[in-house]
Amino acid sequence: MSTLLPVITDAGLKRVFSDSNTGIAAQITHIALGDSGRSPSKNEISLANERMRIPISDGERITDHQIHVTALADGDTEFWVKEVGFILSDGTMLAVWSDTQPLAYKSAQVPLLLAFDLALEALPAQSVTVEGTGANLSLAATGEQFANQAAAIIQTMNQQTSLLFRVIDLEKANS
Repeated sequence: MSTLLPVITDAGLKRVFSDSNTGIAAQITHIALGDSGRSPSKNEISLANERMRIPISDGERITDHQIHVTALADGDTEFWVKEVGFILSDGTMLAVWSDTQPLAYKSAQVPLLLAFDLALEALPAQSVTVEGTGANLSLAATGEQFANQAAAIIQTMNQQTSLLFRVIDLEKANS
């Protein structure tokens, strides 16, 4: 998981304040990925070289100014991810991150799971939400969640083992 400190675009800022004035939070719905590394600018309205745009799978608010988002980049396209745009429901690029050092490699053979904690310190608290597809791709889980999952798996295995021994006992009794 990466924590990105993107540049908030002027267009994105305008959209957030427009939505904030109406009482509606701006919604991030897509992530754009590109391969042009640079120092991003607040004047950008699109990536320098967008290679793919993917829907947000899932998201949640971490703090008033931080959102966790996940997405899955799949398909035949291959490139080094050097720029990421966070796209609002109306197509406006809210924020952009870019660097000459790649963030990841998008392979044609292996889907790329993206998980970002998006820090939006320059925006009003809770002025941005995430609208995802509902696919829970998050790799984050608490120790308690892992313990509960492990306990459930062990309980299921014990039940299956117990049932197997009963079947063996019945077969012995019938022979």
